[in-house]
Amino acid sequence: MNRIATTLSLALAIGGAPALAAPAPCQEFEELFMSLEQNATDGDTEVVFFAKTVTDGLQKLQVTAPNGRQVAKFGGDKRTIGIREFVLESAEPSDVNLVLDSFPEGAYLYRGKTVEGDCVEGEADLSHTLAPATTLLTPAPAAVVPLTELLLSWSAVAGAESYIVELNNEDTGSEFSFGVFPPTASLTIPAALLVAGSEYQFAVGVEMPDGNVTFVELAFFTAAP
Repeated sequence: MNRIATTLSLALAIGGAPALAAPAPCQEFEELFMSLEQNATDGDTEVVFFAKTVTDGLQKLQVTAPNGRQVAKFGGDKRTIGIREFVLESAEPSDVNLVLDSFPEGAYLYRGKTVEGDCVEGEADLSHTLAPATTLLTPAPAAVVPLTELLLSWSAVAGAESYIVELNNEDTGSEFSFGVFPPTASLTIPAALLVAGSEYQFAVGVEMPDGNVTFVELAFFTAAP
C-alpha cells in the first residue's frame, strides 16, 4: 500500500469518513400565489398559478399538488437567460367539480432551478372556497349609453378584499382594468376613454382574502355619433 493510501486509511480509521459540505439552501420565490377564478356569467372556472423569482431567470420549474402529483412543469434551454415570471392558467370547463378534482385544495410546492444552477423553492395555498358574485347595477344589460361620463356600479360584497373592474371595447380591442377597494362600489369612466358606436364588455370580479375571484359581466353599447 502506498503512502497516500496508508494516510487516508488511518484518517478514516481515526476520524471516520470526511464530512461533506452541506448543500446551499434554496432561494425563496419573490412572489407566489394560486387562485380559483370563476366567471359566474359564463359558468366556467379555472386555476391560476403565479410565480416570480427574485433576480435570476429559471431554467426549470415544476409545481406539485398536495397529493404528490405534478400538475405543471417547464424546462427551458440552459443557454438562455431564463424566465423570471410565470402566469399559468388551467383549462376552463363549465363543470367546476372537474377543476376541483384536478387541483386539490391545500399547499402546492413550487421547485425551480435558475440558469445559474441555484434551486428556488416555495409554497402557495389553493382554496376551494369560491368567491361570492356581485350584481352589476349600471349600466343595464344591452343599454345604449350616451358618449358622456359613464358610471359603472355594482353591489357591495361583504368581506371582499378588492374589486377588479374590466372594461373592454369589443370593436377596437382596447382593454382597461382597474382595482377598486371597498367600501367603494362604483367607478366613473371619462367620456374621453369611450368610443362612439361600440359594443363594450363590462365585468367586475370580487376578490376575497384567499385570492379567489368571481366575475360577472354584461354587454352595453355607446350611442352612434
